[in-house]
Amino acid sequence: MRITTCFRIGFLILTLQIACFSSFACSMCKVTINGKTYLGNNEDSWRMGSRIWFENGKPGKLGAVYVGYGNNFPQGGMNEAGLAFDGLTTYPKPLHFDPLKKNITSPLDFVKEIMQSCKTIEDVKQYAIQYNRQPAFNTGEYFFADRAGNYLVMEPDTMIVGKEDKYIIANFCPSITPVKERFNWARYSRGNQYILNHLNDTSENYCLALTDTMHECRDKLGDGTMYSFVADLEKGSFTLYFYHDFKHQLKFNLKNELEKGDHVAEMPALFPPNHEFRKLIDYKTPQNSVFLLALLYLCGALFLFSAVFFLFSNFINRKITAIKKTGNNAKVVLVVLNLVLLYYISVLVKNQILFYFPAPYHDARFSLLNIAAYIPFVLLLLIIPLSRMNMFIFKEPSWHIFSKFLFTFNSIAYLILICLFAYWGFYSVF
Repeated sequence: MRITTCFRIGFLILTLQIACFSSFACSMCKVTINGKTYLGNNEDSWRMGSRIWFENGKPGKLGAVYVGYGNNFPQGGMNEAGLAFDGLTTYPKPLHFDPLKKNITSPLDFVKEIMQSCKTIEDVKQYAIQYNRQPAFNTGEYFFADRAGNYLVMEPDTMIVGKEDKYIIANFCPSITPVKERFNWARYSRGNQYILNHLNDTSENYCLALTDTMHECRDKLGDGTMYSFVADLEKGSFTLYFYHDFKHQLKFNLKNELEKGDHVAEMPALFPPNHEFRKLIDYKTPQNSVFLLALLYLCGALFLFSAVFFLFSNFINRKITAIKKTGNNAKVVLVVLNLVLLYYISVLVKNQILFYFPAPYHDARFSLLNIAAYIPFVLLLLIIPLSRMNMFIFKEPSWHIFSKFLFTFNSIAYLILICLFAYWGFYSVF
């Protein structure tokens, strides 16, 4: 095999890695009933450190309540003027830059300036239209609503303004997602059905019920919605719920909270113990366990070294006797399998979503993740033939002792991965 072929293989692996991206599922709704507007949001993620904080504005600026995580980047919130928002992860869109517009140098400053300066949807639109929002928000969008009942969907390159009494959205860009395709998101489908079933409902708790309907609680681990909120844009109240438990709530009056000065609170400490949240904390993945992340990296390094070693070993010894060709076939199998597993390890490190959905994982839109979900099954089917091959090779005099032990180390790594895949539920297909 020529050197150029090796580079092609490496380029393919790199391309496949880039093609996969991680995402969090979220859902939002805007409800206007009896002249009052509410914004409901479900933050569906597995990130630890969720918090709520209150920030007073500088002279001439608006104060606000924000929700998010330990990095203090506002995932959502509401300001004193009754403007509320939250963000949703979406599939990336092609980049389109306008040379006449400014570029966003700090996404944090961009969001904060909107919440500290804007009172209406029109204010938000006029501020945001000055900027190229890509690539700062190329895999996400914002949804805003104001006290008058207007809403704005701020996509990376498009803004959609509306005033329907009831509007719901999930992880898609409305400008490019046909209505029929939106029902691929189950939480959107549930929300739409709820609206159809409650056309004449004008109760004050409508937005809460709709938000509850759209929340996620998956069968595999009981995970899903990390926190939810319902913002009453008229009263300036902000009601918080933690880990899809809608029986316990904390209601904040924004004006009263800002009078206490800037302050922050960790969400888990504000609510009673939650059994399902405890399960989430105890469930270990490469994203929350340094040990597992290091273990995957070690396996990846072993597979990369082994693939290169056996590739060149096979190239050097390709014209040998028939008996030794059996050993060379083993090298080809190891090269291909190790490259595949190297790719899959990169997928696991980059895509936390794979650990929480039922196996085999199925993306809302067809992607390489749908195909990669079957790699654990391939390894499971191959482990016995590979073990027998390993035993045969160990007795083969044509193989160097280093190659024999390298094969054995690979076999051990395969077994470790199979155990991890079983722990993560990748084989639980029934």
